[in-house]
Amino acid sequence: MYGENAFLAVINIITLDAADIDGVRVSSGFGSFDTYEENVIFGKKIGKVDISGMARYRQTSGYDGTVESDFQTMLDGFFGSSASLAPGSVHDQRQEYDMNLKVCYEDLWFQGWYSNKNREPFIGGGLSLNTESDLESNYVFGEIGYKKTFEEIVTVKPRIYYDQFDSNSKFESFPENTVSPPYTYPDGMIYVVKGIERIAGTEIPLDVKLFDGNIFTFGVDYRLVNQSNNHFLSNFDPLTGAPLPDIQSFSDEYPFLPDITRRIFSVYLQDAYDVTDTLNITLGVRHDQYNDFGDATSPRVGLTWSFLENASLKLLYGEAFRAPTFYEMFQIDIGNADLDPERIRTYELGLSYQYNKYVTSSINYFYNDIKDLISINRTAPPPAPHLYENLTNAHVQGVEVETRVDISKGNYVFMNYTLKNQEDSDGHELPLVAKHTGNFGVNVHYWKYINTNLSTFVSGTRSRIDTDTRNDSPAYALLNLSFLGKEFFRTMEVQGTVFNVLDKDYSDPGPTRIPDDLPRPGRTFFVGLSYQF
Repeated sequence: MYGENAFLAVINIITLDAADIDGVRVSSGFGSFDTYEENVIFGKKIGKVDISGMARYRQTSGYDGTVESDFQTMLDGFFGSSASLAPGSVHDQRQEYDMNLKVCYEDLWFQGWYSNKNREPFIGGGLSLNTESDLESNYVFGEIGYKKTFEEIVTVKPRIYYDQFDSNSKFESFPENTVSPPYTYPDGMIYVVKGIERIAGTEIPLDVKLFDGNIFTFGVDYRLVNQSNNHFLSNFDPLTGAPLPDIQSFSDEYPFLPDITRRIFSVYLQDAYDVTDTLNITLGVRHDQYNDFGDATSPRVGLTWSFLENASLKLLYGEAFRAPTFYEMFQIDIGNADLDPERIRTYELGLSYQYNKYVTSSINYFYNDIKDLISINRTAPPPAPHLYENLTNAHVQGVEVETRVDISKGNYVFMNYTLKNQEDSDGHELPLVAKHTGNFGVNVHYWKYINTNLSTFVSGTRSRIDTDTRNDSPAYALLNLSFLGKEFFRTMEVQGTVFNVLDKDYSDPGPTRIPDDLPRPGRTFFVGLSYQF
């Protein structure tokens, strides 16, 4: 049962066990913008011990599209300076390391994960091109669990886990020689934010087979979330704005975020019942109790019914929430400790039908009722501060249609289309999201060693926020190609993708403080080679 974790989506991460890998798989790839990726996956069963894991490294210089003017361009116009680096290239360099290890001994298991990421902020925190920003994060996860089944009726799966996320972000908000009267900043305006979030928890789920076709689940979960080691440094005085000769710490005088602890206790129930061979009903509820803003209860009901041999119906109702983050509640100057969680109610109706052995289609209708959306209130009149607030509600409804036509084994045509209508509580269309999106293409398996997939992604226009007088962001279509070659030489595989084959010029809606939209990449490629030992 999902409560906080299912506000907009639930992602299931499926990892390969030792038996699935049974050896070592090495892969390497190269692509546009000096992109390199190396990957090793291993797994082996040795007696009663299963060992599996992976190591991955990826680096890229990133897309270097041109921004013709930025926010600093506007400031230069106001103050007569010439600090802007526009026209200039965006910065999207990235470097990533990931490592994973899982060890199982009979019913006991341990798994751990480490990830390090360094990236540049594309255009910069102040919406101005710069050269000195660097965002680094480290993530560590560890888990020990145990699974035991009694009499093939009761299964208990207790686990304890630990998460840690370290961030160290350096932002050059504005470039060298920026002017903001009465000051000039010869080294630009730079600040550094550091912090560590730790989560320690334990979960005890219990599955009980009440009778054939019925599984009852009960579970409890306790999490301790701590935000600490918070630091703020800058080369300007955060209270007066005066420039400083170097970067100095203001962690005591100007604490960006206080040290804080959140305690969460959760309990959940679920019953999955196969009423007949064609009818399944799932009922569940989860209750989460937070020490800092209260509690939330999230029910969920699902029904699937194969009412014909080749047709099925799906009904779903669910509630979920998103707890306000520490940054939204406690960040200096803009945090609001009185925030309520964002809440969502979801209704979904789906129908799938197989016309014959070649053609399968499905259609889904969904309606989402979202309350208490959190954002910064930038319309508050002076001298009121601009704080995070529960500003509005939203209603999202739409239809998803999907069809696949199998021509022969491995050869098929596919299509999916989504229509969404999104409005806030005042009936205004929610901005920046396309109402119409779709994808269609063909998969060709013309030789047993080669598979090719050609698809076109289509996006409709995207509207702007009310205060943005620019025209809607235009519609676009992107043609993409992928291929896979395998089994032509033992366990070797060759993969390749070409994104935006026709080199379409398109962009994403830019913030109102810069006059132009943000450029997106043209034609790009990636080619990889893998081998199983």
